Amino acid sequence: MPSEVVWSPLAVADLDATWEWLAIDNDEPSAADRTVKAILDRMDAVATFPLASTPLDSVCQIRSDWRFVSERGYLVFFRVTERRVFVDRVLSGKSDYLRKLFGVEDGTSSYL
Repeated sequence: MPSEVVWSPLAVADLDATWEWLAIDNDEPSAADRTVKAILDRMDAVATFPLASTPLDSVCQIRSDWRFVSERGYLVFFRVTERRVFVDRVLSGKSDYLRKLFGVEDGTSSYL
């Protein structure tokens, strides 16, 4: 049975910002719709086998319980419990996503 996918307010804001950037800033509303739908669909698929995703600490030297998947250039960061997948952030793969995830704002690279 698939896990329930629970979106944090920050993840929803990330999706909204992604849609706005594509649809309004880049005048590509159909691309925005397709991208957001693909991200939502991907997380629905992840809910079936959430542990088949990549643990974040396998790609960086930070211990965490976050996992992630990539969809259309965006990284979806989430945590898994027995019955739920908690989506915390949706960030561009081109951004300094570790700095955004861990809130490092002082210019250091303490997450490495």
